[in-house]
Amino acid sequence: MRTPYPLKMSASCTLSEFRGFFLSKAFDVVGNGTYRKHLARCKESGDPWAVTMGAQLQAVQAHVRDVHAAITAMPPTANRLGEICRDVMMSAQPPIRLHAGCATCTITGRKCMKSLDLSKTHKGHAHVYVDPRFCYFFMLLWYCNKLEYIVRSFTRTWLDSRNDEETFKTLCCSLQKDLEPQIVSMHALFVTAKDHVLATLSHYAQSNKHAPILELPERETQLS
Repeated sequence: MRTPYPLKMSASCTLSEFRGFFLSKAFDVVGNGTYRKHLARCKESGDPWAVTMGAQLQAVQAHVRDVHAAITAMPPTANRLGEICRDVMMSAQPPIRLHAGCATCTITGRKCMKSLDLSKTHKGHAHVYVDPRFCYFFMLLWYCNKLEYIVRSFTRTWLDSRNDEETFKTLCCSLQKDLEPQIVSMHALFVTAKDHVLATLSHYAQSNKHAPILELPERETQLS
């Protein structure tokens, strides 16, 4: 058994940081990959707006890295929780596939009904079923890791509803106005997701005397 040690986590993500991250990714979708190059050039030139947006982008990426670091630091365990978490994070699809009937939860070893099926789709891999009460944790874990993918997909859906004759400028102005409510909602979910995932892992580590112990305030968690 290893001696627990703390992992320092970034402060909570602000709405301003998240908005900058969202818009930088969304504008890049609108511009077919040209916006990030424009942002980099303007940032190098010292343009204040670009420096600010670049800092906001890096701040949100640091929050995502916090989750990565917590999962990477999990030691191997008999229930393969760390491995399962990594598989969920890397999956292209959200963890929403359910298994009807009775199954044994890989995490707890207990029988459960209507379990969450986290099995890899490739042949030859063992089935991974988990108790449905863990759905919330794994959905939030996936959301944290796939944030950029979700923002880009959301933007493409919005872009499909627009007029083909609109210019890059008009599209970006409309996007900021139209999607502000979604930006606020997604920011709130991201803050909740990161806090819940890290608090859950901290609780699990402390309960099972695994290293590392995350330096987080006590809160209710889903895994126990």
